[in-house]
Amino acid sequence: MRAQITTGLILMGLAAPAPPAAADTLRGKSYIIELSSSQYASGYGEYLLPPLLSVLDRSGMRAKNGPGADVVVNIVTDSDVGRWTGTGAGREWIYTISATVGLSPESHVIPPDGTPAFGIRAVLETPNPDRQDEWDCLIALAARTAIANADPGKTGVRRTDGQSCLRGGG
Repeated sequence: MRAQITTGLILMGLAAPAPPAAADTLRGKSYIIELSSSQYASGYGEYLLPPLLSVLDRSGMRAKNGPGADVVVNIVTDSDVGRWTGTGAGREWIYTISATVGLSPESHVIPPDGTPAFGIRAVLETPNPDRQDEWDCLIALAARTAIANADPGKTGVRRTDGQSCLRGGG
């Protein structure tokens, strides 16, 4: 059962109004948000949830406070150690960061690496991997794109360009 802390995962069903505006395949469906135990315990979820909830609030889906939701929403973030790009005075240390938002049926067991049944990975190259505005934008972009492209027949994680999120854009 996902709700047990011993499984290493924490579920968060957050009640929020759900005005219509999402892909018709998800409209009216219930959702629950699944965070890993490390995301929850470290407090990182406090940074991940606001941009995700902002999109979910407008999705036409409805929050469910507990097991039995139609859709499990999860989020995975990643950042590399960076690399030099350019030459001379234009040389810059650039990081690649990404946010993956997944949509899975409750029957899909999300593995420890967070791979959802279907998801969108928004990727950004940035000189500062710690800008909260860029992370918020990436998470929202991944969530909007996942919801807009949700279809029961689609599986796997697809990539989308997050460069519009550079330094608060997007």
